[in-house]
Amino acid sequence: MCCLRKQSTGDVSVEVNACPGPDLRKILEEMRCQYETLIERNRKEVEDWYECKIEEVNREVITSGQEVETCNNQVTELRRQLQALEIDLQAQLSQRDNLESSLAETECRYNNHLGELQSQITCVEQQLADLRAEMECQNQEYKILLDVKCRLEQEIHTYRCLLEGGQQDLIQQGGIGQSSGLGGGVARSSGIGGGGIIRTSHTYTSSAQIPSCAAAEIQEILHHSSYIIREAN
Repeated sequence: MCCLRKQSTGDVSVEVNACPGPDLRKILEEMRCQYETLIERNRKEVEDWYECKIEEVNREVITSGQEVETCNNQVTELRRQLQALEIDLQAQLSQRDNLESSLAETECRYNNHLGELQSQITCVEQQLADLRAEMECQNQEYKILLDVKCRLEQEIHTYRCLLEGGQQDLIQQGGIGQSSGLGGGVARSSGIGGGGIIRTSHTYTSSAQIPSCAAAEIQEILHHSSYIIREAN
């Protein structure tokens, strides 16, 4: 068409038979309507999606808030339990310290008492040992004295027999009716018999008498023997 225009010169008029062009306004209007419809649909979808997301977020926020509140309540309860346990722990520790102090004091007191008892036991054992030793010494002394007593009794018996024999001889020699004076002698002897001390006395009358030195010696021996026997008993 441009070529035809360039070739035409002068008064030549050329008529061009051309088809009518498309209606751009209508096309633009249709396109605008399509885009508006698409935009509206997209907006609605976005709004629906946003509302769904908001509802989900709100539900999550509510759920999270409840969980947070539950967790806070649990934390508060746990803190209260922790404080109660700490108080109980301090009470138990204090009770343990008191019991340990009481135990140490009791152990010290009983150790002292045990030491005193041990000292008393040691002293009593020493006293018992001393008593045993003293009893053994006394037993030995008693045996010695008993032996001495037996020997003295034998000697006393011998002296008594001698005295009785001498008296009989004097009586036979002098006679009772021919004696010119009174002569008296007392012989005492002591012996153990039937659980008691036996004392005997003899009185005689004779014209003959035992020598004074012998009689005095015999009396002294008898007296000394009687004293030793009494000490032994």
